[in-house]
Amino acid sequence: MRGGAELHCDSIYRELIKREHEVEYIKIPYKWYPPQEIINHCLAWRLLDLTESNGKKIDGVIATKFPSYIIKHPNKVIWLLHQSRTAYELANTSFDDFMPYGKIGDIVKQKIYTMDRICLSESKKIYTNSQNVSNRLWKFNKIKGEALYHPPPLMGRYFCDSYEDFIFYPSRLESIKRQDLIISSMKYLQSNIKLKIAGSGSQLESYRSLAKKYKVADKVEFLGYVSDNELLENYSKCMCVAYVPFEEDMGYVTLESFLSKKPVITCNDSAGPLEFVEDGVNGYIAEPAPEEIAASIDKLYQDNTYKQMGEKGYRKIKDMNLSWDNVIDKLIGPMKS
Repeated sequence: MRGGAELHCDSIYRELIKREHEVEYIKIPYKWYPPQEIINHCLAWRLLDLTESNGKKIDGVIATKFPSYIIKHPNKVIWLLHQSRTAYELANTSFDDFMPYGKIGDIVKQKIYTMDRICLSESKKIYTNSQNVSNRLWKFNKIKGEALYHPPPLMGRYFCDSYEDFIFYPSRLESIKRQDLIISSMKYLQSNIKLKIAGSGSQLESYRSLAKKYKVADKVEFLGYVSDNELLENYSKCMCVAYVPFEEDMGYVTLESFLSKKPVITCNDSAGPLEFVEDGVNGYIAEPAPEEIAASIDKLYQDNTYKQMGEKGYRKIKDMNLSWDNVIDKLIGPMKS
């Protein structure tokens, strides 16, 4: 599976190489079911000796999401994408993968809490990919992290062409991304506008069935996997972007939308996007209910404010001065101290 986390790591690797650092990209396949398998995977990371290789000292390690930061190294810097989500912010929700396993799930959660307390505290510095992830780290572990924002993968290529009568939702088709909310909202829309969904995933057939159930299949187009050029084109031509995941870490979609001068419709429990979306300014923040989302889309369309809102979103992101030079300097800096 490839998503935002994989693109994030690809970018770190590429940008370090550009700046003439010697880099190796370490990946270990991850299986999270049954829950006790998670402990085995954590041990795989912990047992790796990365102090040197072939007699050559390894100067530092940059770890990202769980369980990669379990690795031990005297010069470990963490750029945290997320912890074990089901052990923390997804616990006791419909997205809690441990719940069906009862006592075993609870035992594994407790072990994750212990490992996180030890292994996160070993790092020279903890950065996070958003303030939302920093807030979680403090809420659950009482550990401080500094938000370190970075450019999205296609920085410099996003553009605005027009504002056509369709909503764009690019993301993996998984339950936690909640494309079902947008599909269901089409039933309540007063405006003559369509929905284009880009991406692949386990919920494709379920979402197709939902569109048929609500008799909106003629208004919903599933694009499947799209190339970079197709992604940029859809961003450039849509009226607005819908992005309504549950408790998103950060999410490239919001940044990419604003860089394409398009407003964003999100929800008040979507977390990451709320760091950038201002209700009624550069988009709308709705309750996670199809009727409420439809009302926000109708208001945007009927008030004809999508262009002005998109421009405000664009200015907000441009003012952040997202820079890989800044990111790499911050990641490497603590290793030199």
